[in-house]
Amino acid sequence: MNTIAERIKFAMKAKNKKQVDIVKDTGISKGAFSSYLSGQYNPKADKMELIADSLDVDLRWLYGENVPMENAQKDDTALQYVFYNNSCSEYLLDDLDDMYIAMKTQYSALIPRFYVLVNRSGNEVHILPLFLREDSSEFYECPSDFFHADKHSVFTRDFDSISVELSTATVYYYGIDTKTYEPKVTTLSYSQADDYFYIDNGIQSGHIKAFEKELMKETLYLKHNAQ
Repeated sequence: MNTIAERIKFAMKAKNKKQVDIVKDTGISKGAFSSYLSGQYNPKADKMELIADSLDVDLRWLYGENVPMENAQKDDTALQYVFYNNSCSEYLLDDLDDMYIAMKTQYSALIPRFYVLVNRSGNEVHILPLFLREDSSEFYECPSDFFHADKHSVFTRDFDSISVELSTATVYYYGIDTKTYEPKVTTLSYSQADDYFYIDNGIQSGHIKAFEKELMKETLYLKHNAQ
């Protein structure tokens, strides 16, 4: 992403915002904003500030500087994941499901970490790690952030952007048992009283077959290397 136009379009997808939303937020005309998206013209400084505010991204990043896209929050213990719409994914099953890539700022760049499939009718979030060879083992276990009131926002702060209601959300984490190298899907329910997630073994719901196949590939790789 070397141009302002490319960064605006990337942030729009990551934030799930349409052109009409930004035009409404900023007061910039539709024609002018279209010219920014096409790269025909670059926004002037005042317009750049308005666009950055609408997208809630760091203005310096929008200008192309090597800084995180997300605005730093003083009370953040860690930058949260943002969800990049990936509706063309092979994992998209039907119109009730939305597919995203969860990205997190690392090394001053947004790094893709998870496939996230949302079933809006059931308020379900299915999370599958992208098993990157250099650090895939960090994501075999369900992240402990979910089990702490002051940490789950790393995943849940941006739930509104993917139409997930936190208070009734069910999360399925597609991980791996590190002792047996077998697929392990952890089901989590949210407790409003405690403000954290807990493992809920009472829920019986359909897992995503395509996600389970990806888990199987990783477990076969681990078993092969362990021989």
